[in-house]
Formats: sequence, structure tokens, C-alpha cells
Amino acid sequence: MFGDSTRYVVMVVATICLTSVISNSLAFNFTVICMNDGGANATAAYSEDQKGLLFSAIAVGNLLGTLPITTTTTHFGVRNVFTVFCLISGIATLLTPLATIRGFVWVFLMRVLQGVALSVSFPALGSITAQWSTLKDSGMYIALMSCHLQFGPIFTMPVSGALCVSSLGWPAIYYLQGVLTLFACALFYAFYRDSPRMHKSVSSKELGKIEFGKTTSNHKEAVPYKSMLTSWPIWGVWISSIGSNFGFQIFMQYGPTYLHRVLKYEIESTGFATAIPYIASCLVKIVAGPFSDYAICISEKARMLIFAITSQGCMALCFLFLAYVPVEKAFLGWLAYTSAIAFSGLNIVGVVKCSQLVARQHTHFAMAVISFLNSIIILVLPVFVRILAPENSGSEWAFVFLVAAVLILVTIGLFVLVADAKPAPWTKSSFGYRIKPEDIHVKPQTYYTEPIGSTKT
Repeated sequence: MFGDSTRYVVMVVATICLTSVISNSLAFNFTVICMNDGGANATAAYSEDQKGLLFSAIAVGNLLGTLPITTTTTHFGVRNVFTVFCLISGIATLLTPLATIRGFVWVFLMRVLQGVALSVSFPALGSITAQWSTLKDSGMYIALMSCHLQFGPIFTMPVSGALCVSSLGWPAIYYLQGVLTLFACALFYAFYRDSPRMHKSVSSKELGKIEFGKTTSNHKEAVPYKSMLTSWPIWGVWISSIGSNFGFQIFMQYGPTYLHRVLKYEIESTGFATAIPYIASCLVKIVAGPFSDYAICISEKARMLIFAITSQGCMALCFLFLAYVPVEKAFLGWLAYTSAIAFSGLNIVGVVKCSQLVARQHTHFAMAVISFLNSIIILVLPVFVRILAPENSGSEWAFVFLVAAVLILVTIGLFVLVADAKPAPWTKSSFGYRIKPEDIHVKPQTYYTEPIGSTKT
């Protein structure tokens, strides 16, 4: 039906769902700057301590959702688990305006539920890529699908800015995104299958491409927790993700606040100024993904390290620049802010791809740990910012940026020491076998026999 390209349709559908889930978690980050005590649409106003708790609520939910995610995904599959979590996100978002009328505790609960739903994002990203991407195109596949991290703010920030100053007011963004999430959820459940072999639109030729060179099994494999927890490359991925996610979350959570309160952007222009960096990051991923797969003049490991070092090294330099540029130079500050987010996009074909290459079919556990660590960062970040930047002054934020730069450089340095690009021994299941084209018997067609390193399509 899709001309041997069903895997790309799966990627698009999954990306839409992932985008809706992250967009829902971000809506409050913008609408909080236009909630106040006056006006027909201004039904909620929060103290700085309450704002900190509401920012942290996403992390609380993420932690709660991450704990069972590996077990539930293994037993029920990505299709069922992701659909349920997506529904939770959509319903919680629709109920948020009502919750603001009921009181702070109800808003906190809705934020926790959005965080629970968000916990499925990283494991789903890893599992869907492992199941549906070819080995040859894995870098491009995961890079494009991870653009949901950018699509979320690209949609939410400018739309929130426009609705906040309109007659509809800030509640409209929650109704809009909640409805879109439910539609995306239904689309995902209707189209997605946990294995290409289960999808009626996948031809024999495409199945051959997807499974070529992979280890497959007819049994549900237990996650080798002990082996993964003693793997240096996996630990390198986790440690590096702490630095990169800390830097990314500063802008994800506090980007609108920094632009509005420190650089003095107006509310409506803040929405667009916040979205543009994520557009740049998407463009970076679109270029980097194919390059990471097809630049075979250097080794897989070398490509991975180049992208990881470039991503986090340049992000750290941008943080240093932000720390020293005067706040009066608002455009220069915004330019550094944009560059930091753009370079962060390269990390998906650096550190994250290392996780995929080393852990293979068990990458969902590695990604679940990244999600868990990201939750811890989101949880402590409001406290960190509240202590170091209580007045949101330029000098206070300069110190925040310096701390972020140092953390990013230290963690990427540790990753470089232990990184690898080969599948770990524990990925070779005792039940599994290495797929070859002649092993696939679905329809009597010509099977895919092209070497993985070839650039021919």
C-alpha cells in the first residue's frame, strides 16, 4: 500500500503522537507567564514556590511512570502502553483549565498525569526505532523521530503566545492540544503494530530490509539488567545524558521565562522567539541523521563521537557566551540561546545512537533510564533555579549558565572515554538468530540482499 515504505509512515505517526505528549507537558511553561488575577481568562495566579512545584510535577509523574515502563512494555507491547499513556496526557490536558478553577492541588495532579504520560517517550523512541528501522538507516530514523522534542515547542510556544493575548485566552491552548492528542492517539493505535511482521502493509521486500542483519527471536526476551548495569558504554550514555538533558531542560522549562523576564521580550514575541531555536534544531537533525548513516569514509564510532562532542561542546560554549553577554544585548543572547538548542539536536546521532547500537533490542531499558534521569533533572531544576536565580536577574542567570557549561563538558568527557558502537555480547539472545534475507518467508518475492554499508537505495 505504501510502496515498501510502511516503516516511514510508522515513523510519522509515532512522531505525531510523541509531539502531542511533549506539547501537553510544555503548555504550562508558557501559559504561566500570562496567568494572573485580572481578566475573564485569568483564573489562576501562583506564587514562585507554587510555580516551582508545578514545574516539578512533570518530573514527579515522569518518575512514577518510568518505574513500571520496562515491565509493561515487555508484557503488553509499545502499541498498547503508548496508547494508554497518550490518552492520559490528552485527558489531563483537557481538564487543566477546569482544574485551575478547582485549585492548585488539582492543577498539580493534572501536571503529574502529563508527566506520567511523558515517561513513555524515550522508551517508545528506542523500541520503535529498534523494531522498524533498518540498521543502515537507524541514525536517520531515530534523528527524524526525535524531532518531536523540537516539534512540541515549535507548535506550543507560538500558538500559546497568540492565544494568550487573544479573546480566547490561555485555556484555549489546553482544549486545542487535548483534542489533537486524542486524535493522534486513535491514529497511532489504528495503524501501529509492535512488529513489522504483524503489519499487513509491510511487503516481503520491506521486511527483508528491516530485518537484515538483526537478531530476532520468537520468544519474549528478559532484559539483562545485570549485564547492562555493568556495561561501561551504557554508563557513558547515562552519564552524558545528565549533562545534555540538564542543558536542554534549562531552555525547555525556563526558555520563555528567561526571554520574557531577563531579555525583556513581549509575551507574543516570546512565543516565536522560543520556537525558532527548535526549528533550527530540527534542520540540524535532518542533515545529521543521513550523514551519520552514510558517511562511511570514517568508522561508526568516529561518526558517533564527532556528533556527540560537537553537540555538547558547542552547547557548553553557548552557555558560556550567555553567561558573559550583557542582558542589554538581547539579540546576541537570543542568538546564543538559539545556537545551544540547535546544537543539542546533534546529540541524538551521538550519545543516543550509542545506546541504540550497543543495546539493540534492549535499548528500551537504556532509554527508560535516560527518561528516569531526565525526570530527576526536571525535579531538581526548579529548586536549583529558585536558589541561584530567585529574582530572575541577568547576573543570577549567568551563574546558572556557568554551572550548566561545566556539567556538560565533564559528562561528555566521560562518555568519550567509554563509548562504543558495537552490539554488546548480551544482545545475542540464546533464542535468537541473525536474520538473513533467505530466512524470510512471507511472500514469493525477491529479497533484499544489499550490504549494510552500501549507499544504494
